[in-house]
Amino acid sequence: MSSTTPNMGKNISTAVDVLRETYKNLHLLFSELDRIGEDEGFVPITPKFLRWKSDSAHEGWLTSNFIKLYQIENEHPLTNITDLKNGPIFGIEVDLGENEYPVIALIRYHFDYSYWTRLPNVSDHWVFWGPFRYDHLFKIEETEDTWTSKSVEKTKLRYWGFEHAVAHYIPLLSITSSEDIKNKLFQQLKNIPESF
Repeated sequence: MSSTTPNMGKNISTAVDVLRETYKNLHLLFSELDRIGEDEGFVPITPKFLRWKSDSAHEGWLTSNFIKLYQIENEHPLTNITDLKNGPIFGIEVDLGENEYPVIALIRYHFDYSYWTRLPNVSDHWVFWGPFRYDHLFKIEETEDTWTSKSVEKTKLRYWGFEHAVAHYIPLLSITSSEDIKNKLFQQLKNIPESF
């Protein structure tokens, strides 16, 4: 048995401990998001964050991307889905592993709600994640730390009437307090333009 085996085992255990601590901190962040978001006039449209998990794909064993969805409280409700407002959806996406460092994306989504039949479930993560990843399905443009995505006709039905979205990225580690959540997240969400 190699002398490096115990060290490698310890490294794996340490990595799992770091991940557990990260998840614990994310749990605190998500709790604060809902509390502060409501103070700032946002209502969550899902009680839990959206995420992708898979038993068959090993990449899906680890949750590294989380999306919380909100709308502005004083928007008028839709007639076909009463818990949904007739306005944009705002997303706060936490991504732990896609970039060189963990990031938060502040996203303003626009949908044609006539395509919707229900509110999103936890497993509908792909609807809100895909528009900034699949350049063969969406027209995606990037300028510094801002991204835009526009639907093409063939994807509109599949992606629940998605029309376009704007996302602004910031480092996850820049959010260290309730004041940061208010100012750097929810105030910035209000300032994201409808489109570029």
